[in-house]
Amino acid sequence: MKKRMLGTLALSLSMLVACGGGDTPNPEPRPDPKPPTPITDFSGLKTLKPGEQATIRTKLKVNVVFVGYRQTAPGQIATARQVDTRDFNQTLPKAYEAIARIPSSYGRTEPTGNAFDYQYNYVFADQGFEDSFFDYLGKNGKAAPVTVYQKLYNCQNDVDPATGDPTCKTPAGNINRVVDSNFEIDARKTEDWLANNVGRVGVKPGEYTVFMVNWFDRPDFKLHSYTRDDAADTDTGSPFGKKASRRLIAWGGSVNAAGPAQRVWFYDLSANPDVWTNGYDVTNADVDGYDVADYRMPPIWDYGSRKASLGYGRKVSPDLALVTRYVALNLLFTPSPIYRAALTPPLSPEEIGLDVHVEQGKGAVTQSKVYNTDLAQKRIAVLQPFAKFSTTVKETPLDGSLADVYRCFFPDPEKPEDLCSPNYADAAGEKLFQYGVKELRQEYAGTPANKYLLPIYLFNDQTDSQAGLLGIAYDDGETGTQAFVYSFLTPSLNAAGYGFTDTSVHEVGHHLSLSHPHDGYDSEQNISYGPSGDFLYANVGDESASIMSYNDLSREFGQFNLDSQYRYLSAAYLNNTNAILELTRRAAKEGAVLGAATAADGLFAQAQTSYDALNYLDAATKAHAGYRAVLDAAKTAGVNVQAYKWYENLSGLSVGKGKPAYSASFRPQKGAVIFPEENTFQRSKRLGQ
Repeated sequence: MKKRMLGTLALSLSMLVACGGGDTPNPEPRPDPKPPTPITDFSGLKTLKPGEQATIRTKLKVNVVFVGYRQTAPGQIATARQVDTRDFNQTLPKAYEAIARIPSSYGRTEPTGNAFDYQYNYVFADQGFEDSFFDYLGKNGKAAPVTVYQKLYNCQNDVDPATGDPTCKTPAGNINRVVDSNFEIDARKTEDWLANNVGRVGVKPGEYTVFMVNWFDRPDFKLHSYTRDDAADTDTGSPFGKKASRRLIAWGGSVNAAGPAQRVWFYDLSANPDVWTNGYDVTNADVDGYDVADYRMPPIWDYGSRKASLGYGRKVSPDLALVTRYVALNLLFTPSPIYRAALTPPLSPEEIGLDVHVEQGKGAVTQSKVYNTDLAQKRIAVLQPFAKFSTTVKETPLDGSLADVYRCFFPDPEKPEDLCSPNYADAAGEKLFQYGVKELRQEYAGTPANKYLLPIYLFNDQTDSQAGLLGIAYDDGETGTQAFVYSFLTPSLNAAGYGFTDTSVHEVGHHLSLSHPHDGYDSEQNISYGPSGDFLYANVGDESASIMSYNDLSREFGQFNLDSQYRYLSAAYLNNTNAILELTRRAAKEGAVLGAATAADGLFAQAQTSYDALNYLDAATKAHAGYRAVLDAAKTAGVNVQAYKWYENLSGLSVGKGKPAYSASFRPQKGAVIFPEENTFQRSKRLGQ
């Protein structure tokens, strides 16, 4: 009992000690923890990466909707006009990474910072949708005469050797159907109907969608073509939309100002046959004159033919997959630009001056009749929505030394040697280029530092000094940076219906980054291609709503153009900001800019969310705000941020110095190349009847 009581007492004492009771001294107090060191560098940024080339990567859903096509049943052999989605799975790319094509042609690939991981959704429209759509077509067209190109299809090689006009009394024996009627349907209204009804096939409005159309296999089929009858030149009013050469089999990408963005493009092989890709010629292998077979698509009824024609043994499914990849994706939906959208990295200009030089030939049509200053600026301004635009116009006579350097741009092809620039790689244009550089340097001497001068030269020639080139957007010849915009007008071109307004807007579109919808780049295969050889069918990309097209059916930039430009700008602002932050770090000014950088980091995260949701203008708006916050803070902190000025960094264009990869044709080539503005084949289409 005693031992038990002693044990209890000992336990009680130990508890008192544990509780701090008794006479036990208090332990020494611990020092307060050291306060955290304030973060004064950029290590906490999540979206911004100072000094790095960033990429905005997004998952992009692409819908391919088949209307009038039947799917090959499991285990069955695909017939000529059936669709097997395995052809698409084997052909379509998994991803795409955009590059600045002309800068990349100088030997160092320049990603724009835009990358896509594609997600494909194949839909076969149900009977109800097909009945509604083809009923709409049948009720909303008009009977029209058979066009000369439809007659050429009927006659094939039986043509007048002097004029090329069809002369046959009996249709060619190698075609499968005579085109003896023509039902014309408005292409824009057809696009609108499809865009307004995408929900009926389970597609969300505003998503990228290709409609593959085949009316032929229905009892209500009509031989038809699509038109843009109201399309006319801005200056001359020339009705390009009424030309037979502008009859279409495809259309899409129009801007819908009243509702969701319209990202629809349709392709109808049961129409026309196609003019723009020589689909009406099913006999001759080479149609562009480069002595290589040109791949293009015949009309739907010639697929699987046993006759000696373009359709012999062909199946439509693989061809539709080719058009989806090399036209819809690479040229329309997610193309690579030809130039850097940033213009003057690591800064982007807040003011852009359209610096227009009208070189007026004596006796040429007056400037006011062929150039609408205000309208041109209004159309161009949408490509740089955060810059303030202005225009100055200076008219000088096209004579004297200016006339000499202009003539050198179009040298006589019969002269064996270049007499204008014998010591330069740019044999034809060097003198004109140097003339422009001199003028530009003089003009910049009195221009505010934050203003970008976009030099536009309009050569209004009183003579037919050249074969029909309308314009070109020139680079600096050393780094692939955009330099001058040239537009040309001759009496013959003016008589053909052309002025300067539409041409100059097209060429400025190039300068600000946009490419043609008929030549482009495939990033997975690392090839550049245009409408020639294996890719002649790519010319159908022109059958879309874009002033960058060559068919003269659009006066403004379309939805696909705007999407692309705003994506390019979003990435440009991101990478400009990364560069400015790196300059700030090197100047040991991180602490002064950290608050702005943190706020911008959040804005760029929001921009990514908008970008993923296809709200590209909103993404660019947030990216621009983040860029401006960092730039303003850096300038306030005294960081030296300088815009790249190509005209101050020229060391000459001598042979072998900075020579780019240039192609004289549109035939496919590895890597990034500079393609010609147009070739003889395209010019014949543009000037066709």
